Amino acid sequence: MAPWLNRCCDLGGTRDRDGKPLTATILAVADQLAAAAGLLMGKSEGSPVILIRGYRFKPSSEPAARIIRPAAEDLFR
Repeated sequence: MAPWLNRCCDLGGTRDRDGKPLTATILAVADQLAAAAGLLMGKSEGSPVILIRGYRFKPSSEPAARIIRPAAEDLFR
């Protein structure tokens, strides 16, 4: 299988900075990297590419389609 970007970072079971348990915090890694690149790119700068350095890539064998939650679990539908 092709090595995809690790799709999620599940923080469930960990604690926030105030010590409160996180129960449903799953970060979509590719979305966060794309959002950061979008901020750096600028809309009128004419720079269509951003180079992200230092990100520790962890290959995954799961395709991105696995991130889609069932309707009953999706808070934004």
